[in-house]
Amino acid sequence: MRFLPVARIVVLDADAEHRASTCASLTELGLLQVVQAATLKEAQQLGQEHPVDLCVVHARGFEARATDDGKKIFPNPFVHNGTPAILLSADTSRSATQEAAASGYVAIVALPLMPRLLYRRIGSVLQKARRTGQAAHKTSQLTDD
Repeated sequence: MRFLPVARIVVLDADAEHRASTCASLTELGLLQVVQAATLKEAQQLGQEHPVDLCVVHARGFEARATDDGKKIFPNPFVHNGTPAILLSADTSRSATQEAAASGYVAIVALPLMPRLLYRRIGSVLQKARRTGQAAHKTSQLTDD
C-alpha cells in the first residue's frame, strides 16, 4: 500500500493529549500527512484548504446531543463530500457499530487505541475507497466512448 504515506488524514479529537498521541502514533507507523483538528469547524476548514483522504473522529467530546434525533454518535463531518471516516469509541457493540454506520462512518475502532489496528483499518478503508474510485472512473471512461 504505497499510497498510505501520502494519504492526508485528519484526526478530529477535542482532547489535545489524545489527539497528539494518536497523530504521533500514526506518524511513527509511516503516515506522513496526519493533521490535527480540535473542533468540527477546524476539521472542515482543513478539508477546504486541501483534500482529505480520511478522517479519524474520537467519539468522546463529539457525541451528538439528545436533541439530535436521539442519536448518540456525532455524524461524519465529511459525509457531504464522500470522505470516509473512522470512529474511535469505547463502545463497539453491535448497536454502536450500526449507529456509527448510519452516521456516515465506514469503520469503528475500539478504545483504548491500539495504533497498529487503527493503521491497518485506515489502510483497508483507503484501499477500498481507491478501488471504488478506480472502478467508477473506469466505468465513466467506458460510457464516454
